[in-house]
Amino acid sequence: MGIIASSHSKSEYPDILIAVNDIKKAIIESRYQLARLVNKQTVTLYYNIGEYVSYMSRKGHWGTGAIKTISILLRQELPGLKGFSETSIKDMRIFFEEWKSVFENRQSVTADLESSLFPIGEFVINRQLTTADLTTEQLELFFNVPFTHHREILRKTSTLNEARKVIYERFLRLFRRFIRNAQWLSGTVRVG
Repeated sequence: MGIIASSHSKSEYPDILIAVNDIKKAIIESRYQLARLVNKQTVTLYYNIGEYVSYMSRKGHWGTGAIKTISILLRQELPGLKGFSETSIKDMRIFFEEWKSVFENRQSVTADLESSLFPIGEFVINRQLTTADLTTEQLELFFNVPFTHHREILRKTSTLNEARKVIYERFLRLFRRFIRNAQWLSGTVRVG
């Protein structure tokens, strides 16, 4: 630590170090929890956008080049927006189409689009993903894998069961790295 304010006596210093360590642990845990929440919302959003794009493009509502135009217009409407290139939007559609059999038991955007209660352009895309096909732990693993990793996994696997296995292995690697970093930051493990 090196620098200690002169207003603190040496007898107070151990308490201050304990406080710093406790606060640091709280900050690290909070950042981890926030990252998990953000990732869950991002994966959910991309799945739902993929569902919408799949329905609109596969049912012939949009012509050739629609996804490219949507990408361009989104980035004009929201300067600095990242993750919504034409390729990324197509990847969202693939993501939905690959995983829809797992999540099809929930109320879907597609059902809303086909119902007269939700005319096109007047529905909420961002519904939470639920399924009876995955355990709570498997669903948590699914949400803890970043979308870019999901995209890579789908490109490298041929079945959903294979993708599930890779997701589990990927999560374990990410989790172990997080634990090592948290231990190093908290001072319980020394990197030598």
